[in-house]
Amino acid sequence: MNDFLRPQALRLVLEKGLFLDVEGWGDFSKINGRPRVHGGEFVFCTSMTGIEESLTDPSYYKQVLVTTVAHVGNTGFTNEDVESHQIWAEGLVVRHLSHQASNWRAQETLLSWIIREKKFLIHKIDTRMLTVYLRTEGSQRGIVFERGSMTDAEALIRLNEEIPSMQNLELLSKVTSKRTEIFEDKNIYWPQHEDRQQKQLKSSPRVAVLDFGVKTNTPRILARLGCEVRVLPAHSTAEEMLDVGKDGIFLSNGPGDPEAAKKVVEELKKVLGKRPLFGICMGHQLIAHALGAKTYKLKFGHRGIHHPVMRFENGKPSGKTLITSQNHGFAVDEKTLPAGVEVTFRHANDGTNEGICAKALKCSSVQFHPEAAPGPFDALFFFEEFVDLISEGLHRES
Repeated sequence: MNDFLRPQALRLVLEKGLFLDVEGWGDFSKINGRPRVHGGEFVFCTSMTGIEESLTDPSYYKQVLVTTVAHVGNTGFTNEDVESHQIWAEGLVVRHLSHQASNWRAQETLLSWIIREKKFLIHKIDTRMLTVYLRTEGSQRGIVFERGSMTDAEALIRLNEEIPSMQNLELLSKVTSKRTEIFEDKNIYWPQHEDRQQKQLKSSPRVAVLDFGVKTNTPRILARLGCEVRVLPAHSTAEEMLDVGKDGIFLSNGPGDPEAAKKVVEELKKVLGKRPLFGICMGHQLIAHALGAKTYKLKFGHRGIHHPVMRFENGKPSGKTLITSQNHGFAVDEKTLPAGVEVTFRHANDGTNEGICAKALKCSSVQFHPEAAPGPFDALFFFEEFVDLISEGLHRES
């Protein structure tokens, strides 16, 4: 067997007491004589496809992705479906890895890409068992290391020393852009229907996208709908948001605990009501905090591309359900929402909050990812409604 394809004997340790002998690939060489460890918060995702998009989603920063689909790697790495410039997940756990990419767009195999990005991959593991464990015990921290290089007791010490808890962890500053940039993307949104062409607007609304770990398809869709899009760093001040987002402000997805992003929330409070505001995922949670609500950590979160959410109108179920893409471990506590904030969506499986709206402030948000082609176009209308709201304001001003 080619040395590159030969897996290493590894050990997986999770903080609540799961110890497994596994095999996989990655750099587990010693550092100054000390065994190298890789790890993060282990979370499971029920998507049947989209590995390239998931690994490059900054929302997976400091997490290890466990896939529930049995066979992974057929599509390889295309470098066309990435959502950012790098892999953000710490590692990938799969049941069976394909070493051959059967995809005419593939540029290399999934494994070679992951190794090149200095991440790790575990295969030939019972991912059904691991998923049931994470669902029962909750998402949790874990590490992977070379088998025999340390005891399990030593591994637990290293885990507690080196792998931070996701609770109270501020990560937006780690994944955000360094400076304000005008969005330019030559790649088309290739699944886009022909009837969803760029809007013919009298002028191009200028929209600021707050980058908390934004996925490329978010500014791409806004640009496709006729907006001049500028991407701002997460630490931007309210004055910068209002200046750059002359006509509207969009808040992106991102990793970590929203409650830890206190400086961002304080700036958002100064923006409320001054521009049309729309947020997704982390942006949804930060808007809730700015409005005075709270968030809490879910036991195992929502990660997948087929999560049903129920739409509410005037506080009552509308009878409509959307199929959505999701990736989050925290949720908005509806009991803490202030008066004047309407619940617009709830998760059909567990009833957790999936959307809010404060009409008086021209502010709304959803917990899921409408840019990720769920359904595949069930949720694209959120972008269109946001642009329409901006356009109405421009029309009145003219």
